[in-house]
Order: sequence, then C-alpha cells, then structure tokens
Amino acid sequence: MFTLTLIAATMLATACDKDQPQKTGDNVRNDIVLTKAQSELCRQTNDFTFDFMKILTDKEKKDINIFASPFSLQTVLAMTAEGAAGDTREEMVKALRLDKYSEEEVTEYFKTLIPALESVDKTTVMEIANSFWSKESIKIKEDYAAKLKANYYAECKTLKNDILKAAAEINSWCSKKTHGMINQVVDQVPADQMVALVNAIYFKGEWSTPFSESSNYDDNFTNQDGSTKKVTLMSRSANMSVYVGKEASALNLAYGNGAYVMTVILPDKGVDVNTIVAGLDEDTWSNYRFGGSRYEVTVSLPKFETEYTASGLCIATLEDMGMEKAFTRAANFSGISDTGLFIDQVIHKAKVKVNEKGTEAAAVSYVGMRLTSAIPPQEHIYFKVDRPFIYAISEVSTGAIVFLGIQRQF
Repeated sequence: MFTLTLIAATMLATACDKDQPQKTGDNVRNDIVLTKAQSELCRQTNDFTFDFMKILTDKEKKDINIFASPFSLQTVLAMTAEGAAGDTREEMVKALRLDKYSEEEVTEYFKTLIPALESVDKTTVMEIANSFWSKESIKIKEDYAAKLKANYYAECKTLKNDILKAAAEINSWCSKKTHGMINQVVDQVPADQMVALVNAIYFKGEWSTPFSESSNYDDNFTNQDGSTKKVTLMSRSANMSVYVGKEASALNLAYGNGAYVMTVILPDKGVDVNTIVAGLDEDTWSNYRFGGSRYEVTVSLPKFETEYTASGLCIATLEDMGMEKAFTRAANFSGISDTGLFIDQVIHKAKVKVNEKGTEAAAVSYVGMRLTSAIPPQEHIYFKVDRPFIYAISEVSTGAIVFLGIQRQF
C-alpha cells in the first residue's frame, strides 16, 4: 500500500529498532515484492479501510467497541464484483477504491497478495480462505467460478436448499477456517438466497518481545463516556520509535519475525478517539506507522478481548461509499449467472484476543445474493494506554492493514 520510499523507511526503522526480533534461520523476514501498480493498489486498499471505518464508526452506537477487517470485506466484495456488469460494477469498484485499475490488475493483485500474506512469517499464523456457494437450481457461469478458483483461491460449493442446513454448512466452514473463533455467521439461508460468498481470515502471532505477567498491574481505564473501569495493564520497557503528533501518539509492537506489527494509536488526553478515526488517511497512517523518533519507552497496554458484528450497518456504510445499485433489483450480476441476482445481505464478524504472549484475531465477511422478481520531545516517554485507543494489525513490507479496531471502553 505504500510507495518504495515508505517501504524503504519501514525497512530502515525495523533494522534500527532494538525492540525488533533478531532474525535467524526460519525467522528471517523476506519482504513481499509487489509491482508498482500493485503497491498503488495496496494504498487504495488502505483508503477503503479508512473510509469504511470512518463511516461505520459514525453510524455505530457510541458505547460499542469496533473491531473489523475491511480487507476481508473488500476481498469478498471484489470477488462479487468479478461477476458484476454495467453501472453495478462501476459503482462497486469505485466504492472499493479499485476503479483506477483494470480487472486483470485487480485479480492479479489478490492472486499475489493472498499467498504472500500467508507465507511472509513462518512463526506467525495468517490464513485467508474464500468460498463461493450456490444452489443447484441456479446455473453459475463456468468462467466466473474459474476466476474465483484461480485468482482468489476460492472453494466452490453447492448450497443446500434447506434454510437451516445451508446455514449450518456455512457456519461450519467459517468455524473451521477461523479455528473456532467465529462459529456462527448466519442463522438461516433464505429459500430465495441463491448465492453466498464468504471470506475468512485467521491471525495468530506471538509478540517478538512478550510481556511478562509479573509486570502486569491493575489501573483505571477512562471510557468514552468519561466513566472509569479497572483493567489489567501489561507493561514493559524498551528503546523504540514513537510518533508524537499534534493530537495523538503511536508506536508499533512486532509479532514473530517482524513481518506483522500492531500499531497502537493513542489520542492525547481530551481528544475524542472518533476525531482521530475521522482523520485517518494514507498521510496520517504513514506518520503513525513509519514516523517518530527513538525514546526509552515504557508501554502499558490493556489485556482485552473484543467481538464485533456488523450486518445492517455494512450495507448502509457501503451505500454511503457509493455502492447502491448492487443492493437493488436493478443490479446487474450477469457475469455470475443469467438468472437475476442482487446483494441482499452483507455480514461482517470479527474477534480479537490480546494478552502477554500475543494476539489471536479472526474475521468473516459474508455476502448473500437473492433473486431479483504535537507533544514536545522527551527523554523518556510513558505510553500508558488508559483511555480509548485505535489499533491496527498490518504487514510491514506492503503496509497492508488486515485488522483495524477502536477500543472505546471496557
């Protein structure tokens, strides 16, 4: 998602950071190599992530913690757009921030990035799975199914006609692909819902430098509404880079061989976390992710678990981003089937667990289709996360953001 300059900056920052892992043998990190067009596409993927989360955050209730994988949602919708035509396709690719690229460039991007993200760190688990489901009563075009298999590594399966058995089969697939973190996505598959597309992502990474339980302590966390809650803070000290901006500070905590990091963005006291989310774009992200100076840092991070589901809000958010016709009976998905289809259901579920050892996270995105009838520099910084914060899990060499969360309260 970043230019060669930013990729080089990443490599430089990684090389000089004492908090980064010592890489030997199987732990060596080899950066993902993308073409110039794919690197630009990666930036657009981040733009989709930022725009989606801004609108979703604005629509969601103010006391809800949000954790999502817009990358997962973009992937499953890109698969869906492969079968769209006319105005429907134009709106979809524009909303997905993929409209500046040809179909071939988009499919080649996902074909390259999916296995690369899975294999960039042998000490960290990253699994991305796609599936396409259709009922026997609808004829799916062979070239569409072939595209999904070849470019998105999708499993193509037959969907049962029974509304409960079909849901059970999809839920079972999601549970397996997320290692049991997300066991139920749909309650039932309506009789006239003929097609379903699903993306599942599973991540499990151990901190390159773990926290010690003996350093944990309990302290107050100030929630979004001003109330306080006792939480367990994990704490450790290191010499590392910290970005100190006008309204927020940020640092990176590495997993495994350093290919994946969690970027923690902490708003200054008195600054609403929603303000920081609203200001997220490629420039601010590059500052949070790559900027900063070196300090002796004591970081205190809460242990936490968050689970989030968005269903109706997904469609409302995507409509605000310009994807409208796909959700109406005027939709054109003639590339999937000669039978008229439109998207009637978009569900996104995600879950994260953060503790002393590392992070486990999973996300599932489901598309159902029916028939149509600055702080001053200091010598020592105390980075105490005791108020609402933002956190992202990304791959270092590409900058691909896989998960993004806003912890508003406990």
